[in-house]
Amino acid sequence: MKNFMLFLMTLFLSCHVMAQQTTVTGTITDGTDGSPLIGANVLVKGTGTGSIADVNGKFSVSVPTGKDVLVISCIGYKQQEITLKAGQKVVNVVMKEDSELLDEVVVVGYGTMKKSDLSGASVSMGEDAIKGSIITNLDQSLQGRAAGVTAVQTSGAPGSSSSIRVRGQATINANAEPLYVVDGVIVQGGGQSGGDYGFGDALGNGTVSTISPLSTINPADIVSMEILKDASATAIYGAQGANGVVLITTKRGKAGEAKFTYDGMVAMQRQTKRLDLMNLREYADYYNDFTRTFDGGLKESAYYSDPSLLGVGTNWQDAIFQTAFQHQHQIGAQGGTEKIQYYVSAGYMDQEGTLIGSNFNRLSVRTNLDAQLKKWLKLGLSATFSDTNDDLKLAEGEEGIINFAMTSLPDVPIYNMDGSYATVVRENYTSRNPIALAMENSNKLNRKKLTGNIYAEISPLKKLTWRAELGYDISSSKADVYRPIIDLGTWKQSNSSRMQKNSSTFWQIKNYVTYNNTFGKHNLTAMLGQECWESKWDYTAVSSTNLPSDAVHNPQLGADNKTIGSAFGSSAMVSFFARLNYNYSDRYLATYTYRYDGNSNFGPNNRWAGFHSFAASWRFSNERFFESLKKVVSNGKVRVGWGQTGNSGIGSYKWGTSMRQVYTSLGQGYRPSNIPNLDIQWESQEQWNIGLDLGFFNDRVNITADWYQKESKNMLMEMQLPSYMGTGGNASSRLSAPWGNYGHIRNTGFEIAVNTHPIVGTFEWDSNFQISWNKNKLLALNNTANAAIVGYGQWNDVVSMTTIGESLYNFYGYVTDGIYQNLEDIQNSPKPEKYPADGVFNRSQTVWVGDVKYKDLSGPDGKPDGVINEYDKTNIGSPMPDFTFGWTNTFRYKGFDLSIFINGSYGNKVYNYLKMKMTSMSGAWSNQLADVVNRARLEPVDATVVYTDGTQWYDHIENVRVANPSASLPRAVIGDPNDNDRISDRYIEDGSYIRLKNIALGYTFPKKWIKTIGVENLRVYMNIQNLLTITGYDGYDPEIGVNTQNVNVYGMDFGRYPSPTTYSFGLSLTF
Repeated sequence: MKNFMLFLMTLFLSCHVMAQQTTVTGTITDGTDGSPLIGANVLVKGTGTGSIADVNGKFSVSVPTGKDVLVISCIGYKQQEITLKAGQKVVNVVMKEDSELLDEVVVVGYGTMKKSDLSGASVSMGEDAIKGSIITNLDQSLQGRAAGVTAVQTSGAPGSSSSIRVRGQATINANAEPLYVVDGVIVQGGGQSGGDYGFGDALGNGTVSTISPLSTINPADIVSMEILKDASATAIYGAQGANGVVLITTKRGKAGEAKFTYDGMVAMQRQTKRLDLMNLREYADYYNDFTRTFDGGLKESAYYSDPSLLGVGTNWQDAIFQTAFQHQHQIGAQGGTEKIQYYVSAGYMDQEGTLIGSNFNRLSVRTNLDAQLKKWLKLGLSATFSDTNDDLKLAEGEEGIINFAMTSLPDVPIYNMDGSYATVVRENYTSRNPIALAMENSNKLNRKKLTGNIYAEISPLKKLTWRAELGYDISSSKADVYRPIIDLGTWKQSNSSRMQKNSSTFWQIKNYVTYNNTFGKHNLTAMLGQECWESKWDYTAVSSTNLPSDAVHNPQLGADNKTIGSAFGSSAMVSFFARLNYNYSDRYLATYTYRYDGNSNFGPNNRWAGFHSFAASWRFSNERFFESLKKVVSNGKVRVGWGQTGNSGIGSYKWGTSMRQVYTSLGQGYRPSNIPNLDIQWESQEQWNIGLDLGFFNDRVNITADWYQKESKNMLMEMQLPSYMGTGGNASSRLSAPWGNYGHIRNTGFEIAVNTHPIVGTFEWDSNFQISWNKNKLLALNNTANAAIVGYGQWNDVVSMTTIGESLYNFYGYVTDGIYQNLEDIQNSPKPEKYPADGVFNRSQTVWVGDVKYKDLSGPDGKPDGVINEYDKTNIGSPMPDFTFGWTNTFRYKGFDLSIFINGSYGNKVYNYLKMKMTSMSGAWSNQLADVVNRARLEPVDATVVYTDGTQWYDHIENVRVANPSASLPRAVIGDPNDNDRISDRYIEDGSYIRLKNIALGYTFPKKWIKTIGVENLRVYMNIQNLLTITGYDGYDPEIGVNTQNVNVYGMDFGRYPSPTTYSFGLSLTF
């Protein structure tokens, strides 16, 4: 009976407790696409009672009496508090992404950190920014979107590269591009110049080409990029971090039901600008000007005798530029369970070039897998395969298609009546038909790349994680250069074939241990690691001429000049590194890093080096005294950093001696080709950074400002030695001088980034603005007789000269002073080199009325001496901008979104080398710009004078004057005896510009419209790129960067492939 009563009492109490609890159920979904949020937390506020959403996003939680508030949270989403109504038992929750929270964790070298804890200088780019423009390569997405990062397209060709500089140019002869790291694996380029791939000089003679190593990466697979700018952030990469580091993170799987995505786009591209060339009528007048003075022995032409009867002739610009089409498609799938997540994708892109004959396509496949096998063990892998094909054309330079098109005469048709290429022979010379040049000559490149990594994360202790990683990059390429048989007038070409196959392997092993602990107000994160990698490469090249047919491009079939070449090489690096992060009360933060590197690229005497960095910051907005201002200034942090980095991108055997064949009377032999230097070391760099982060009005307005100064020392250069040491003589006998570390460059700059959210709510407006100033200066060229760094234009003309105390790549030449108006003007002006010593002038051999007059700036003693010669050359402009900027505005209303991106550059000069060639007027058989219509026209002072010796007024300089004194262009003269087209400020133009870089308009369909057809998300959009450029530059495009023809030249335009205007339409689909 006693036990029975106890049972009834227990049952009563249980029922009473149950009566005081209510079971609430519901579903938690993503507000973006409606998918269930697995693992979302549901907590009854004020209790320890909670629940977790299952794989369908469903939850069930018991709510005690007196409690009516549920707290819903999930990583990456804004936390919500929901008050239950009386008797409410079902709650469906829609979560919104918290962009601030998502941005809070950023990728740093060998790990991640909260953005608020960073003391170094870095900038993040999310997926939206990457997708905001039509890009083929990742480097194109950096343009104008990151403070301190200058991105200038090398070419407008499809798949072409951009020259990226993080906080200025910090080297001369070593690699100046930042280090790119994709999911922890260093990107392997395969070469920068066309010669590296096997094209010889078919793509120019410069150390860079239009081929982009990043074009093998599919931008659609990227979720974020982090650009590390100052040395305190990049020092963890030691000898590889001097030019900045770009950390690229690809998409990974998320727990939940599989999601499939499709992104498709079609685009049309065209060149909207044309240079104003002489048409046929204007050319006829130009030709007749020569014949009127019997210049060069040219005879009158009946065809040109009355220009008014002629048409406009052939427009060669329209002939070489086409409307080009592009399409790309990307399919992907991601999903998984709480323990295993996956992401797979496949993409294809095909892009025609606006220059006829050029094309680029890419096929890529990616797999990312993460598996949490145990609480203490996580495994994963990344793997991507890409296959790219480039059809490359030489657009720039003397042998470039654009130059040939510009100078081809308008009276020559493109095709003959039978469809063959037309040609006209004049005075035993035939100008090459630009269309034949573009369509017949072939430069093809195929690249295949398999890259990725395998990792394991082991957590033997709660606060300790060991990560082991194996990275790999296995690449191959095939260059196919073919020149067909051509027989067009005097342009005769026998066929030739060259093939080169390159292969490379890269293996990277990393091990690092990270310890994190919080005790009281102190947080400490320590990381200790080791890394090593090895890179091997080899190539085989075969070439020959006089193949039996153009149908088969096989150099084995050639009858003459058969050559076989091969080479191989390797480099390796071993590193040890450590990082310590300290945070006290979220107010005082400090970071110290150290890296010790050994690299085979350097001489045995200087193979190892250590790199330190330190950074500290004070978040003053978290101090008690600042609490009263928190409503206005929500965040405030001061940062300071110092660090050391190096540049190991110098090549694999600069310190050693290579051998070459020599042929003597005794037979074949071998000799050293250069003098070694076993003491070659790193190009080292030290950088200071002072920064300020401010947030206003609950971070509605965020400002980041940084000042920096970086010193780049021990720049790699070739030593100048006296000829008696073997460095003189011809190419077959002389020794190349040794390389050594001599130069010193300083870059100083200031950056501001302003991110605002002016309007929030149903209508949203986000605005991001960034501006960067940078000044560089060459401080020293120690231990070498070189007083300057010289850059050449085409062939041997000096275009740039960098002297100590000046910025890099300054243009170097003469300063003009108008046009000689008459003989008296010539006699009273400084004497040019072509001034006749005997006082007898000859219009074909000496300076003459109508020639360009130059200023006398200096002489042998540094003072003007009345003579125009080499001493009068000076700095005539800098290609480096005073500042660059970018401004993005994004507007959203319901399902509509509009993004407008403007970027620009100010203060940079461009040397218009194409204009120099196109206004030289030194020959009759080369078309010119229409500007020459306003050239200096000569007339007699006294037309009544009759010369008894049969000569005419134009042979007597005393009776010649300029008929149009305001003319800025000189006379037209065969041979140009005064060298009117010498390097001078006549061709220096302001390259400043403001560009409407991108406009994107999209619409996302309401879910209720599309869910009935099984679609979760559908967005359609249109995009216009490079719609408008405001500039004073006369050429095609003011965006001129590194030169593909010659080294040490920047900002020179000799027919650079212009960037097109692109119109695209696309859709994004999730189901």
